[in-house]
Amino acid sequence: MRNLERLRTGGSGSKMTVGVPPPRTPSGRVYRYSPKEDAHPRHFLLGEVNAKFTIVDAARSRMKLEPRSPQTVCPYSGYVGLDAEFNHPDDMKAAVELVKHAAMSDVEEMLASAFKGLNNRSSRNSLVRIEAKVSSRPRPKPRFSRRDLLREMECDHCGRDYGVYAIALFCPDCGAPNLRLHFSRECKLVGEQVELADTLSSDRQELAYRLLGNAHEDVLTAFEATLKVAYHYALSQRPEIKAKPVKNEFQNVDFGRDRFSAFDFDPYDNLSADELAVLRLNIQKRHIIGHNLGVVDAKFAKQATDAKIGETVHLIGQDIIQFASIGQKVIDRLDEWIGGTTSPKPLNPPAPVPDGPAADKKDNQQMSGHCKVI
Repeated sequence: MRNLERLRTGGSGSKMTVGVPPPRTPSGRVYRYSPKEDAHPRHFLLGEVNAKFTIVDAARSRMKLEPRSPQTVCPYSGYVGLDAEFNHPDDMKAAVELVKHAAMSDVEEMLASAFKGLNNRSSRNSLVRIEAKVSSRPRPKPRFSRRDLLREMECDHCGRDYGVYAIALFCPDCGAPNLRLHFSRECKLVGEQVELADTLSSDRQELAYRLLGNAHEDVLTAFEATLKVAYHYALSQRPEIKAKPVKNEFQNVDFGRDRFSAFDFDPYDNLSADELAVLRLNIQKRHIIGHNLGVVDAKFAKQATDAKIGETVHLIGQDIIQFASIGQKVIDRLDEWIGGTTSPKPLNPPAPVPDGPAADKKDNQQMSGHCKVI
């Protein structure tokens, strides 16, 4: 059983135990699948550990389990289970196919060897001569490809590399809250969009404006989605609280605050009055960009003192970075609430917020499309 022997992991005599390592992506990650049916989308990837990473004692207080243990944490729900519970169903099917291929190859080799001996024992001069031949069509060894996911992460508590389809609440290795880390990744991508717009020449103002508009919308999209995920997780931990299905409440500070009041928690309580004003203004600006092609209407003109009805809303790269930075402070507060303590790993410092209640002042860099990041 030459081929099966290569897969042997234990056993003795006629009882052989075989094992097949799961397929890996080009970057070395393994597909995992949450056993929790309501942990959408259930799929995620688990990679290697950063060998240079040092785990500090303060980070351990936020972990669900010791890193590198034989358990896995669902990044979407926080469920903790044995590694085997998270085997991807497609990988298990692939393992069966590989074992079947090895077994069939061994059977064919054994039959070919047996019949070859029979042919050698048959005399050419005998009255009756029996000749046996084994005919088989070569079977290609099954191969299974894997692709990496779009959102790549590295836990800033334990150094584990992983990838997710949706917003990750927890690290799949140590279980530490990773909500702030996930939103930080979104902010980084937004910053790259702003930088790209800044490289465009003056004759490509329209394209620059589109890029800035997309970056601005992406901030609120990520912000709203992250608040929603945190809210649903909180509901899952407090089944006695009954709530109506969430619509677009988290595109509004007051409605979002009202949702979290059921848990006696305010995700905006760490914002100053000026920061809150900037957040409100940018949320409204996103609606103008997304639903009115960037054209200022009467409602927005009341909020932004420099906006005129019928004109295109101004976009400045630094304002978008500032919007993302304020959103990050809110998500940091959510992460602290979920984890019970503040993360010992600081992220990038927030962008400064201008003084004044209006918080919508602009400098000489204000343009309809182009931006300059300070």
